[in-house]
Amino acid sequence: MSMVKHLKKEEQQIELLFDGAFTENKPIPFPNKNGTQAYSNLFYWAHLVAHETSEFPLHPHEGFEIITFIFKGSLEHYDTASKVYTPLNAGDVQAIQAGSGVSHSERIIKGTEMFQIWFDPDFSKTMKQDATYKDYTLEDFHKKEDTGLEVLTYVGKDGNVESVTEGLEIKKTSYKRGEFTEEIDLEFTYSFYLLNGKVVLNGDTLLKDDFYVLKDANRVALSVKEDAELFVVRTPTDVKYARFIERYKKGK
Repeated sequence: MSMVKHLKKEEQQIELLFDGAFTENKPIPFPNKNGTQAYSNLFYWAHLVAHETSEFPLHPHEGFEIITFIFKGSLEHYDTASKVYTPLNAGDVQAIQAGSGVSHSERIIKGTEMFQIWFDPDFSKTMKQDATYKDYTLEDFHKKEDTGLEVLTYVGKDGNVESVTEGLEIKKTSYKRGEFTEEIDLEFTYSFYLLNGKVVLNGDTLLKDDFYVLKDANRVALSVKEDAELFVVRTPTDVKYARFIERYKKGK
């Protein structure tokens, strides 16, 4: 069993945007001159809290698959593919396959809390495809309940989000206090973000906004000390194609 990293919130990159309108803590920030924290086919991960309403102006993307999860509040999204403003509310998800290129803007409303996660779905294929967007509402997702827990699957088996990233699975699990053991796949890397609560994961204590990465394991033990919400992204440990970050580093 191998714990790759455990990042407390204060150990993540924290950035204030638009004169303090937004705060982002980034367990996987953009690469810079000091290197990158990208791994598997995960490239970037940001958690945003909007203290005031503000807007990311029109900006371009290409190649990546970008998935946005709205936990609280709302935003208004515009893109050059649809040419309309689309609202996204709490519980909604948007999946962007940026393909050969698209530009978009996001007006994020005060009180919003959200993730934006970028995946590398193999640029040798996606750069030859048109950009696509798809929005999903809370009603598109179904929760499964078991003793002491409730699982909402976004991507993967039982999930409705259509993804082009190889081996991707994304879930959010709500836990009551208690002890839980879950089987996981040795061939995958698991990235955990604690949205709320307090959890001891394989002996390591996670608090709100902590980030934890696990690979080479077939089981995870959770001791839930306070009712918790745990967001989990599963990606392949061994990516079979040349990742963008490898090309990026060669081009520097």
